[in-house]
Parts: sequence; structure tokens; C-alpha cells
Amino acid sequence: MDEYIRTNDSGASAPNMIDNSIAPVIRMLDWLVVLIIAMVPIANIIVMFVWAFGNTDNPNRRNFAKAFLILMGIWILFSAIFIGQFTGMIVRTLNTFG
Repeated sequence: MDEYIRTNDSGASAPNMIDNSIAPVIRMLDWLVVLIIAMVPIANIIVMFVWAFGNTDNPNRRNFAKAFLILMGIWILFSAIFIGQFTGMIVRTLNTFG
């Protein structure tokens, strides 16, 4: 787990004072790369799993990857339900004509 050492007012690092809420800022260019990777089919899911559960350099990216995977799971579930309903409707329609 990534840990970031908190510094005191003088800027010197204080030993044994670990604060996980301080993380380096992700630059806009890095976010653009993340979003472009998120648009690539199949590879996006693999990369998001690596970022979400691997040892990534930034907790912000890790949390983004986890949120992305949750939303993808919900999207896949709703898509499967919709496709199943649509397929069932087509099969029922074809059976009435046949």
C-alpha cells in the first residue's frame, strides 16, 4: 500500500507520521492518458484491474480504476438483461409467425 510521509511546518519529514490522504497531484496529461486507455476495448478492463489491485503509484488512480470497474460491471449487467429481453422478444415474434 502506498504511504506518503507527512512533513511538519519546516518542511522536514516527521518520522512515524504517515498520512495516506496526501498524494501527488495527477497532471492533466496523465488523466488524458488514463481516459484514452479507458476507451480501448478489452485492454481497458485489464489495465483497470492492474491499477485497481496492483501496486500503483497514486491512490487517486487506484480509486478511479475501482470506480471504473464497478461502473463497467453495472453496465455489463444491464446490457446482458437488455440483450436477453430483446432476444426473447425476437424469438417470441418469430415463433408466432412460424
